[in-house]
This record gives sequence, C-alpha cells and structure tokens, in this order.
Amino acid sequence: MGLISMIVGGAIDANRAIKQNQAKNNDSKNTVTVKGLYSIDVPSFLSPTNRFGEDASLQYWSRTLDISFQVIDEPKSEFIEAAKELDKEVTSFGDGKTILDKMVMLTIPNMFDMDRTEFDCYTKRNINGLNAITLNAFQPRTFLKDAVYGSFAFIEGKDTLYQIIILSGGTSISKLADKLEESIKSFMEL
Repeated sequence: MGLISMIVGGAIDANRAIKQNQAKNNDSKNTVTVKGLYSIDVPSFLSPTNRFGEDASLQYWSRTLDISFQVIDEPKSEFIEAAKELDKEVTSFGDGKTILDKMVMLTIPNMFDMDRTEFDCYTKRNINGLNAITLNAFQPRTFLKDAVYGSFAFIEGKDTLYQIIILSGGTSISKLADKLEESIKSFMEL
C-alpha cells in the first residue's frame, strides 16, 4: 500500500471515529410516521434516502458512519399465502413455526452467507404490544468483501408484517447499538 493510500485511509478512519463519537453523544431523534401504518424514532445522525429500492417504506442512512436503516412492510395475507405455497414444496418449512419464524427463515439467508455468519441475541419479544423477533448478525471480512454487521427486527402487526433492517459495513453499528436498539423499541403500529 502506498503512502498516499495509507494517509487517505487513516483520515477516513479518523473522520469515522469522530462522527461515531458525535453520534453516540447525540440523543436527538426524529419520529417518522409512514403511510399512516407505523411510526418509529430515527436517530438524527441518519438522513433520508431512496437508494435502497422500492421495497422499503422507510429508508435512512449515513455514508460517513456506513449505516443503512430500513423498514419494509407487507400485507400479512400476502406473506401467509406465499408461506402456504412453500409449505407444500418444503415439508419441514411450516412445522410448528410462527409467521415471524418463517419471515426470519426467508429473509436472513438472502442477506448473509449462512456458513460464515455469526448470529446472536435471537429473541422473541414484545415491541409496543406486537409480537417480534430480534437478532444480530456478523459476517466477517473476506479477501473480497468487507465485514457486515446487522441488527434486525421482525414484527407482526394486525394486518401487516414489518422488517426493520439495520446494516453496517464498519464498526458503527456496534458502537451505536444502544441508539439503534432504542429506535427498534420505539416502533409503533398506528
């Protein structure tokens, strides 16, 4: 690695560390209401975006902190129909599993290399009166790919299923975990 690359890389890392400390000490948040379906508190160190596609009804991120924050909502009836079709094709898919278990089983393998990913804090819980599953994931760095950290919440609403997906390619998600957990806990179906 050349001297210029080392200097630029060091400056980027130093800037990220400064921004992480500022974000960690910043308690301000924005309460966002989406489509009259739900509200959630988003840390003010994240900015609105639309770079993650049409599936997410809420999208925020920080390029400097390397964090994306998304909420995906879908009608429960559509998911149930799709799960019934999978039950026919994969006989063990539906065995004793809740709708949230099935969401986790379908979502996480599409986002992570399951053989290389470490999972922890898989918890069935209640978020503001709604059944939920939360979990964290870490996929270590390889020669061609950076490490990926993820924090997820799968929430069952009255007629809608929600996925909160928080991803980071750097260390920000672990340093800001408390703030991001507060956001997940603030989720409320309207």
